[in-house]
Amino acid sequence: MNAIAALDLEPIKVKLMHKESGEGWTLERANAVELEYRRFLSLMKKFPDEQTSPLVDVDTFWHYHILDTMKYAADCQAVFGYFLHHFPYIGMRGEEDAATLVRIGNRMKELYEAEFGVAYGSAAAAAGAAYCGSATVQANQNAYCGSATAAYCGSATAAYCGSATVKAGAYAYCGSTTAAYCGSAISPQVSPLYTERPRLS
Repeated sequence: MNAIAALDLEPIKVKLMHKESGEGWTLERANAVELEYRRFLSLMKKFPDEQTSPLVDVDTFWHYHILDTMKYAADCQAVFGYFLHHFPYIGMRGEEDAATLVRIGNRMKELYEAEFGVAYGSAAAAAGAAYCGSATVQANQNAYCGSATAAYCGSATAAYCGSATVKAGAYAYCGSTTAAYCGSAISPQVSPLYTERPRLS
C-alpha cells in the first residue's frame, strides 16, 4: 500500500477547500477525509472484486480527484495498474437497486472495520464530515444509508468501484453492452453493478 501512501493529494484538498469553485471545506475536514479516502483506496486495492460504496465525503473527494483527469489516471496506474472507474447511479434506479446499495454499503462497513479496527468513517466523523454508519437513516449524510428506504442521501449518490479481474462471459457496461474500451463485467441485464479493469480491443 506504499503507492497509496505516496499519492500527492494536496491539490485535491486545495480544490475542495476553495469556497467558490470547491466545497468550502475546512483544512481539518479535508485532512480527515483524505485519510478516509486513502483507506477507501486501500480497500479497493486489497478487495478488487468487491462492489462498494464509500461515505459521502469520501465520494466527494473521489469526484474531485477524478476531475483532475491526468493526475487521476496516473495515480490509478501507480496504485492499481489500471483505471479505477466510478459508476455514480447505484441506488437511484428503483427498489431493487436501492436494496443493492444498502447491501454494498453494509459490506463496505464490514470490510473497513475488519481491516482498520476502528468504526467506519471514524476519522471523518471526528472532523464533522458527512457520515452515517448506523441502521437508521440520517439524511444528507452518507453515500449509503442502512435502510432500503433511503438508498441515497442528498445529492451525493452511491459510489462504484473497479476490479482488476475480468469475469468470463460477461458484458462491458459503458453506455452500451458492446463498448470496446471497458473491461468485461457483470451484464447490466443481470445486475446493475459492474466492477472491472478497462481493456483495449
